[in-house]
Amino acid sequence: MTDRKTTFETLDQLLRKDEANLTRLAEVLEQEPRSLAGNDMQQLEQATSEKNELLDALRERAKQKIRLLAQLGYRPDSGQAVSDYLRDQAGADSLLMQRWEAAQKQLSECQHRNAVNGRILGHLQRRISRISDIIRGVDQQQALYGSTGESQSLTHSQVFASA
Repeated sequence: MTDRKTTFETLDQLLRKDEANLTRLAEVLEQEPRSLAGNDMQQLEQATSEKNELLDALRERAKQKIRLLAQLGYRPDSGQAVSDYLRDQAGADSLLMQRWEAAQKQLSECQHRNAVNGRILGHLQRRISRISDIIRGVDQQQALYGSTGESQSLTHSQVFASA
């Protein structure tokens, strides 16, 4: 079994890296709506690329943290939250717990911001779809809801095909 102190030090290092990545991810997510509002597709593509890189790094470190915790005896399939497990460990120092909880809070905030950005993007996509329907001359009254709950324009060919 691995030395507890070394494992906790390694966890601390991983959490510091998470903190830096989550701080940058929050910045990218804050910029995203401005890119959308300004229709700056180049900046949006760069933000998406950076966001994906940051998320990949966070996922990889999450795997590393779980492996380290498993070496200490934590079982992911036990249903016990990692923070509860760390709190229960005699060797878990308060600084490590503070870092863990801060990282979880940052992650939660990033997830919330990403969900908000997703709703903004969905709204913009629906707006573009409505404008496209107007340009194509599709009657707005002929819209039905599809299997995903999204409004779909009904064209004459669809009416004949479904009859």
